[in-house]
Amino acid sequence: MAITLPIEILYLLEEKIGKEEAKKVSSAIVLSLDTIENKAKDTAVQKKLELRDELSKELASKADVLQAKTELRAEILLVETRLNAKIDAVRAEIQQVRTELKADILNLEWKMKLYFVILLCAIFLTNHEALGLITKIIGIAK
Repeated sequence: MAITLPIEILYLLEEKIGKEEAKKVSSAIVLSLDTIENKAKDTAVQKKLELRDELSKELASKADVLQAKTELRAEILLVETRLNAKIDAVRAEIQQVRTELKADILNLEWKMKLYFVILLCAIFLTNHEALGLITKIIGIAK
């Protein structure tokens, strides 16, 4: 972009140093302003590239996010597998306890029946009138 000096500056220079010298000074000023502008553009481009590189190092790329997502899914599957194995182990243990309890209940039922029969026998052996009462209640004897 070509930079031009305002006409007032050119007139001022002509008055002070002359027409030819004013042209040379104004050309030098325009050239130096163009150089400064080009340097500023180059510096801006360089800073922009440096900033982009720095940001690309700091920010996660799509590949990084995809890799993290894949790793998280693998971790979730591993945790689910471990959890399911523990749940299956607890279920098996609960089933085992149920089976043991059922066996204990059946054993207790047989013991209670045996104790009841033994108690009835003890009552009949110790009290003969109880046998007559029981047979009348049941209806065996009249």
